[in-house]
Amino acid sequence: MSPTQPVSDDPDEQSEAERLEIARRYRASRGAELKALAAPLLEREPVAAGEFSTVPLESLAAIPLFGAFFALAARTRGPHRKQGPDVLLALDADQLHLLSVESEVTGPRATLTSSWPRSGCRVTSVQPKFMRDEVLIEIDGEPQLKLYANRLRTNPWAAELVRLLGGQAPEPLDLG
Repeated sequence: MSPTQPVSDDPDEQSEAERLEIARRYRASRGAELKALAAPLLEREPVAAGEFSTVPLESLAAIPLFGAFFALAARTRGPHRKQGPDVLLALDADQLHLLSVESEVTGPRATLTSSWPRSGCRVTSVQPKFMRDEVLIEIDGEPQLKLYANRLRTNPWAAELVRLLGGQAPEPLDLG
């Protein structure tokens, strides 16, 4: 089957080529959105920006029965419900920045939390943790930073940041 032919006989079905084009556009636009969210808070233009979480909440869903109910309860608990990542790491030419991200009706809002010299920051470990990847970042003179990301194979923004900080991350899925 050619990439331009639909998967089924339904004329409204998207072809593989159309789905890949949508994925390429999303990848580019999401990367630009993450950098744009960080840019007003930084002195220099961000080179990379990636979404992370400080808690492995989604990992709980991997525990049969108990995990699914616990994760559902945690996500639907009143006004504290989070939608999306809670931190953004942004890297510019000289520094690594940690930004807190809050969802609002008008879209996400970021607040600069910390910044460190880029030369003193390095990813020391990337380990799968249930349905996410745990990323350990060593920062000179600071406690180790432990963050969680959606699988780096399907998360090119966080994967790029991990690679730029010397960590091992897979190349993004080929959308060619």
